[in-house]
Amino acid sequence: MSGKKGRTSKTKVFKINRKSPNEEAIREAADLIREGGIVAIPTETVYGLAVNRAIPEAVERLNIVKERSAEKHYTVHIASSDAVWLYVNTMPPLARHFERKFWPGPLTLVLDTPDGSTVGLRFPKDNIACAIIERAKVPVIAPSANPSELAPATDAQEVLKYFDGKIDAVVDGGKSPLRTASTVVQITGLRKMKILRKGALPESELDPSEITIILFVCTGNLCRSPMAEALLRMRLSEALGINIKELESEGFYILSAGTAATEGMRASENAFQTMLEYGYDLSAHRSRHLSPQMLEDADLIIVMGDYHRKHIESVNPALLSKVELLHPQGIEDPIGQPIEVYRNVAAKINDSLKTIVEKILESRTTKPTKIKTN
Repeated sequence: MSGKKGRTSKTKVFKINRKSPNEEAIREAADLIREGGIVAIPTETVYGLAVNRAIPEAVERLNIVKERSAEKHYTVHIASSDAVWLYVNTMPPLARHFERKFWPGPLTLVLDTPDGSTVGLRFPKDNIACAIIERAKVPVIAPSANPSELAPATDAQEVLKYFDGKIDAVVDGGKSPLRTASTVVQITGLRKMKILRKGALPESELDPSEITIILFVCTGNLCRSPMAEALLRMRLSEALGINIKELESEGFYILSAGTAATEGMRASENAFQTMLEYGYDLSAHRSRHLSPQMLEDADLIIVMGDYHRKHIESVNPALLSKVELLHPQGIEDPIGQPIEVYRNVAAKINDSLKTIVEKILESRTTKPTKIKTN
């Protein structure tokens, strides 16, 4: 491998048949990446220069080879959707929708990270690329194989024209089918998006109106709104004749938050036990503080009491048109009360959801219009 000047004695070429990939070539390419080398790999869009992001010297060499500023960030390539959670703690509903619809494929999602920055993630639809990334077992960045300002390479021969003797290896998997770089989309809030780069995935395919977001609001997001969230998932999936896990595949995202919630707390024990009696496990719930962005992004906001409605009015009066009180007399807060009180509250919530389900189903036939409230 080369030093900082970005030269290597010879660029090795691994010729691979896509239908029956050479496992030894996959292993060698992955080993080179893991150890700090630069390996050009095929994807369905263009060829990428794969590097181990965890080795600063390798990233520095990549910058030199690509003639690119060190300030610019590189997209991380992953070999499964589950690998997203190595880089982010949460995925907004719109990001989850696009992930289900377009991955693996020519879409790069830019998401917020726990440290307040962002990361670009792409799951390529290419068996060779994914096999190498999986085998490397390191964070792989793979920007397009071209010096800055020049067209990306779409086959091994073009890679060698640019980088022969400058990179360690190229995996020759033939011509990239799409021959256009991925579309890059940044997701913010629950459903806001910004196209950072037009690419292989047409902009017309990226439609935020395909999803419906229902947001339950209480105070601490520990009792009422988590139970309402769970119960609506159960009732709506039953009405649609699908499994609860399939709701998001159908575009329905049911969330909850609290006007005075502390982030990251579990549902109260009595709420947890009450929902177990309904057959729903709340163990994965973590409280969220209600933000103006959540309110703006939701299609329907369902509150437990009139004081929650007034809180939303104080944040943004224009949002009241999509706020609905779950029950005319409100849903009392059971926090600190015996489990029997929780059972009564859950039953009241469940009975009140009938009209909500009807409105959601009605809106389904009139998309992209919003859910109408009383």
